[in-house]
Amino acid sequence: MMKEDDLKGKKKVFFRCVVSTFFLFIFAVYLCFSPGFLSAQETDAEELNLIEENKVELSLKSVLVLALKNNLQIAFESLGPGISETEIDREKSVYDPNISLQLSKDRRVTQVGNFLSGAGNDSVWQQNWGLEADVKKKFVTGTSAELKLNGTDSTTDFLFQSLNPQYQSELNLSLTQPLLKDFGIDVGKSMIKIANLNFKISEEQFRKNVMDILYQIERYYWNLYFKIKDLEAREKSLKLAEDLLREFKIKIEAGTLAPVEIYQAEAEVAERKQDLIVARDLRRDTEDDLKSALNFYEKEQYWDLTIIPADAPRPAVIKEELMESMKEAFEYRPDYNQAKMDIEARNIMVKYTKDQVLPRVDIFGTIGTMGLAGRGSSETADFMGGGGGFFQNLFAEKPDLWSRHWDDVADSMASGDFYNYLIGLKIEFPLGNRFAKSQYSKAKIEVARAVTWLRDLENTIINEVREAVRQVETDTERVKAAKASLRFSQEKLKAEEKKYEVGLSTTHDLLEFQEDLARATSREALARADYMKNLADLARVKGMLLKKNNIAVN
Repeated sequence: MMKEDDLKGKKKVFFRCVVSTFFLFIFAVYLCFSPGFLSAQETDAEELNLIEENKVELSLKSVLVLALKNNLQIAFESLGPGISETEIDREKSVYDPNISLQLSKDRRVTQVGNFLSGAGNDSVWQQNWGLEADVKKKFVTGTSAELKLNGTDSTTDFLFQSLNPQYQSELNLSLTQPLLKDFGIDVGKSMIKIANLNFKISEEQFRKNVMDILYQIERYYWNLYFKIKDLEAREKSLKLAEDLLREFKIKIEAGTLAPVEIYQAEAEVAERKQDLIVARDLRRDTEDDLKSALNFYEKEQYWDLTIIPADAPRPAVIKEELMESMKEAFEYRPDYNQAKMDIEARNIMVKYTKDQVLPRVDIFGTIGTMGLAGRGSSETADFMGGGGGFFQNLFAEKPDLWSRHWDDVADSMASGDFYNYLIGLKIEFPLGNRFAKSQYSKAKIEVARAVTWLRDLENTIINEVREAVRQVETDTERVKAAKASLRFSQEKLKAEEKKYEVGLSTTHDLLEFQEDLARATSREALARADYMKNLADLARVKGMLLKKNNIAVN
């Protein structure tokens, strides 16, 4: 007797361990597949601490860093990769486990039409409490699994129901494995791979957009540099004309110069003042472009802030090698990397749609165990056994057989004596299969289009790099010529001033040489600014603008 009790106890402990392990497994699966917390590295916006008298000097690197933090277009574009990343989780969610739990109660009262159905009553009632727990999961191999546990607690007044209440439970594991269509890890991961590639494509698109925006901001920076230099040249030119006008007034008052000479000087001063007004307005417009790009308008205190470029254009001595620039472009250009990844994604889609053309052949199976227990009904025993029938004798000889509980159901399930299994093969083949075939054909055509687009993009990149390299080489010569022209204008003005002092030059000639110097100064500043802008453009068409400025975009 003790050995049987020990064995029964061990069975109970074993089954409880199995059930506990099952629910721990469910909890572990939930933890593994639940989304984690996203971490983001936050940086405070850079404050403009060097403002003096409502002016601030900013280097190009500072401007670009401020743009990365504050520019609204960059902030808008930065959301793109995040949207694409959600598609990865969406595709992975196909393989998330699904857990369901259902508790129910039902009661049924029915009329009876014969003596045996009701055993003398005109109706029979039955009440059931039910519990269903279910776990479903699909794997990347194509396998589908379902683990299902059912439990029922039934009570009735039907006299022929030997166990009343009756406890019944069943645990089944079902598996379905495709053998043709949807078979294998490559097919199962196809959409996840495509989503990952689309995410990388969106990152490259973001890099391209950031480079385009920063390139435009760098253009604003060097445009502002030029406008300031042009304004300084206009101010200097105006000062020279005003100095000459002041000298004329002194000479006229002294009687050494005819009054008629002053008219030309006054006209020139008035004209140069107009040029100065226009130059100041253009400087403000260019400065506003830069402020808008840096989102300075978010704080009213920066609206009238004067920005002064702290960097000067570098000497135009850089020699760009065409073939090296071409190699860098094909390595770093975001749109080129996008096009290649797009072809890769479309090739994966070709393989996937080709798989979908195959017929479906699945092998499936179910294995399970079950248990039954309950308490014997005395009314049934009295009715069937009369004064000393079979059921009464059974109650008397084995009372434990008719006084079992849910623990005994667990023992029955754990014993392995009561089981069921099912195995089968399912074949499904849609006649015509036109949808799957059309999708396969479409995928192949899209690959051909993507390859054609890549070739056209290669031609565009070659053309853009060649043009950018030529422009930098042209600007190098422009800067040299502008410097020479500036030196020549300076020397001409000095010589003309000496000639004017000894009476060998006219007022008209002197004013003209002053204006020539102002124009030469502006042209030299413009040539240097254009050189820097076109260097930035070359870095952009090579896809290296961020690398050139040591900027990382995460």
